[in-house]
Amino acid sequence: MARHRERTAPVEEEPALDMSSLIDVSFLLLIYFLVTSTLDPKEADLGMQLPTTETNAANPVEVDQMTIEVNSEGHIIVDKEVLDTDPNDRKVPLLTAKISEYAAAAQMTNSQPIVVVAADDASKGQRFVDVLDALAEAGIKNVTITGFTEE
Repeated sequence: MARHRERTAPVEEEPALDMSSLIDVSFLLLIYFLVTSTLDPKEADLGMQLPTTETNAANPVEVDQMTIEVNSEGHIIVDKEVLDTDPNDRKVPLLTAKISEYAAAAQMTNSQPIVVVAADDASKGQRFVDVLDALAEAGIKNVTITGFTEE
């Protein structure tokens, strides 16, 4: 007689799903959508320039030159504005104040103050010297001297 062996069925393992390939595919899809998407141009760049405390080297701010005239009566005129009219007052307080403001504005913009002094040929030399003293007191060294004749 033959022996019969009882056969036992092999033990089946629980079915498993390999997740590593699914993670790779999900990251590839994420990268694909990030690369192919476009940003709305209105949100990407508004084209605004905010003010800063630094000066822009491409567009420096410069102060215009100041023109000081001494006419034949001894009146001092700065940029078409009559300041000191008393030729006997050697201190020229209004001119000194105006020059100090101009020098301060030039210093704030880091530019050189330039002054043009135009004296009438008939004006007194002392009045011209008073103007030069006021410029020296303010520390302005760039001075151009011209003459004019009133018509």
